[in-house]
Amino acid sequence: MKARHVVLALALLAGPPAFAQQVEIRSGEHPDYSRLVFETDAPQAWALGRGPDGYLLKFDNPGLRFDLGGVFDRMPRQRLADAALVAPGLVSLRVGADAHVEAFELRPGVLVLDFRTGPAPDGSPFEAALLPPVSEPASPPSQAPEPPQSAALPEPAAPPDTEPQDDDPATAATPAPPPAERTDSAALRLPIDLELRSPLSSSTGIKPPAAMVEKLLEPEIPPAETDPRVAMMQSELMKQIGRATAQGLLEPAVDIPSVEESHASNEPHGDTTAPDHGAAEHGQAETPETEHHAPSDWRNMRVETSMDLGLDFPSGEDPIAADGTRCLSDSKFDLNGWGGDRTPGEVIAEKRAALLDMRDATDPAGAVGLAQAYIAFGFGAEARAVLSVAGTDAPDVPLLRELAAIVDNGQADNPELFDGQMSCPTRAALWAALARPVLGDLSDLDRTALLESFSELPIHIRRHLGPTLAERFLAAGDQATALQIRNAVARTGERGRTEDLTIVEAQIELARGADDKADRKIEEVVSSGGQGTADALALQIETGLGRGQVPSVDSLKLAESLAFERRGTASGTRLLTLAIRGYGARGDFETAFAMLAHHGLEAQTELASELLEELTQRGSDEAFMREVYAGAMTLPDLSADSEARLSVADRLTKTGFPDRASTILQPVTPRGTTRERLVRARLALAQARAGEAQQYLAGIETAEADELRAQIAQRQGNLQSAADFLGAAGDSEAQSAMAWRARDWTGVETLGGPEERAFVQTRREQEPAPISDEPSLAVARDALGASETMRDRLKALLDRPAARN
Repeated sequence: MKARHVVLALALLAGPPAFAQQVEIRSGEHPDYSRLVFETDAPQAWALGRGPDGYLLKFDNPGLRFDLGGVFDRMPRQRLADAALVAPGLVSLRVGADAHVEAFELRPGVLVLDFRTGPAPDGSPFEAALLPPVSEPASPPSQAPEPPQSAALPEPAAPPDTEPQDDDPATAATPAPPPAERTDSAALRLPIDLELRSPLSSSTGIKPPAAMVEKLLEPEIPPAETDPRVAMMQSELMKQIGRATAQGLLEPAVDIPSVEESHASNEPHGDTTAPDHGAAEHGQAETPETEHHAPSDWRNMRVETSMDLGLDFPSGEDPIAADGTRCLSDSKFDLNGWGGDRTPGEVIAEKRAALLDMRDATDPAGAVGLAQAYIAFGFGAEARAVLSVAGTDAPDVPLLRELAAIVDNGQADNPELFDGQMSCPTRAALWAALARPVLGDLSDLDRTALLESFSELPIHIRRHLGPTLAERFLAAGDQATALQIRNAVARTGERGRTEDLTIVEAQIELARGADDKADRKIEEVVSSGGQGTADALALQIETGLGRGQVPSVDSLKLAESLAFERRGTASGTRLLTLAIRGYGARGDFETAFAMLAHHGLEAQTELASELLEELTQRGSDEAFMREVYAGAMTLPDLSADSEARLSVADRLTKTGFPDRASTILQPVTPRGTTRERLVRARLALAQARAGEAQQYLAGIETAEADELRAQIAQRQGNLQSAADFLGAAGDSEAQSAMAWRARDWTGVETLGGPEERAFVQTRREQEPAPISDEPSLAVARDALGASETMRDRLKALLDRPAARN
């Protein structure tokens, strides 16, 4: 029987089943580690240790249900090779040849396992063997049951020169608890050769594999209780030190006294080689390295970056931004530290108690601490009120005011305080991105610092600010960063699933071109009728207008209702603007311009200009004339850009109302653009100013300009030049008609239709003979025949349905 089979058999003997609940399991791959997350509704006791195939993860609740089928959908089988449920509440984790696991609780009920390449850090609490408790075999009736024994290895022997004191309660032997009171141990050793009654004892004749016996019988010193996060930080620090050394950024300070010299100078008199009895009692062995090479301080280390050397900044200062300004330190944005793990009521009550000193005067430090607590819990207005009432001039007050504004409004009141901070490798990069409503140049952005800072925010702050930040990166064209921010919010589970997050996901799908997925997510929020309905409806109408789709009347009515509910806010104004644009897209310009005037939005140049362009291009003559003479164009505060006014004036000129067109163009400052010159040339020609029109067209070589030149030539009586200009414009039919009027029979024969060419040919071939004083009968008969043929050709020309003259 293999060792793993023995372990699995023992695991089946775990305690009675508890209430079953599903464990949500998520996995992900990162450059430095592979992550596996177990999330339960309630906190669960757990233990992690070495097993026969790698590691064993044991939950005290055997009723938990695990679905490990999708573990490797998002991560390769490299650091973690396999994961399987081997017994109720017991998960086997087989790792790669050179990998180890580190575990920590992100919060109660969320257990995180990180699989990293390389050996486990020294003192890792997860490298001890983990085996389930062993059930005692039933004793024969004739034998008295043996007293229960401990399943753990005996404690290491005390050093030879120390003797346990019988009267010392710390070293006195503790009797084993009765069987009914024994509890499961988090890490048990296999009971081999320990005089325990076990299926693996020598009496059964079954021996475990040699490798397993050698490993489990090795006298190990119990590891010290170490926070896994500390071990992870130590491992990461060693990696960074090695990297800095390889790049020449970290060098030994040879000009500082060595550790040995410092230690020798500070060594106390007397014998210092005696063992530490206190350490021996706790199972901690001493080594020569610990005794002789552990520095009491860090005076033999000097850390300087290339920036420090180049700009002559003293080491230990905050880093420098790309524009040369000093980066704000991480401690100024420590929301986790300000809020702590306690409830908001406990923290705020404690901070409020410290607001006044012993003389009932405001303590500046207490006011800052209370404001920080308010910001950490998302109460920006309360934080600003505390700072205003306290009237303190502490250095951090201006920054705290801006953080409070960001928490409340999604942007700072004075964003210039964060100028240049987006390039900093600190938490300042995140808050600098949140300070302004529109992100500028992202070339210097430290995305790693921003994403790490965002991921460590408290969950409620992440849910609150995440959608806003993701939308800004989407607007800046950085879809990858927006997606990572969305993922950081989604990792919080169902508690992070908000309607704002769904809208961000829809925007990401739109940016990817997945319109169907985006439409489904938007419709999901719109149909819910929740707080996100207004923003989702605005996105739905705006997206449809961008695609050229006409919104429904119901959606426009809903937008009007929601805009009324949110009047006076940016969201309400956006909905109202989209409703007006929607009515314009439907061709209902009377309603659109009436709403524009009723809500006082005629001063919004972009909106008014868009409506006028739509009216000019798609409005009926009736709607166009109504708005020009009695509607929108008569509003005194109407603000329309020059392009919209040029469009309206051009249509008026073509319709035959040049005087009104001239009035429309009066506010337009001449800029000399091609479009403006063409419109003004057409207007001048319509007002019988052919010379002025010809001056506007100077240097413009377009078909529209040639058509206008043809009209000018026709007005001046030069029909042949008009025909040439029409030919240059590419209008051969109009050129042929103009050639006919100019009696250019060669041009008619070349460009005209079949009937025109036949007429010209008949006219040329059958020229009437000169009639003498006494014409012959034959000559008269020929003249009559030619006249009849010419009459037929002219009749064919006149009978054409689209004849032009």
